[in-house]
Amino acid sequence: MTKIIGHRGFAGKYPENTMVSFEAAVDAGADGIELDVQMTKDGEIVVIHDETVDRTTDGNGYVKNFSLEDISLLDASFTYKQFTGMVKVPTLKEVLEWGRTFPTLILNIELKMV
Repeated sequence: MTKIIGHRGFAGKYPENTMVSFEAAVDAGADGIELDVQMTKDGEIVVIHDETVDRTTDGNGYVKNFSLEDISLLDASFTYKQFTGMVKVPTLKEVLEWGRTFPTLILNIELKMV
């Protein structure tokens, strides 16, 4: 049986690896979502693809050099201006808690930590 997995959520129309993207993928009928995780300097796991925050947020620098508190202040809307100020970098814990509400949802978690 074929399964539909939303790559970084519904990244074609929503800011990748964000809760709004994951929710949109489920609303569109995806059987699961693929997401990427990195570790912050204080050992927290956040959902972001790149080693840096440069491409997907309004910040600059390596994820590993940010604390969770600092990374949570970044705007993760990047090129999706309609979401400016509304989209944050989620933690893996947030995504897992949300995912529990969908008993059959597949979560494909790609570890990017160095």
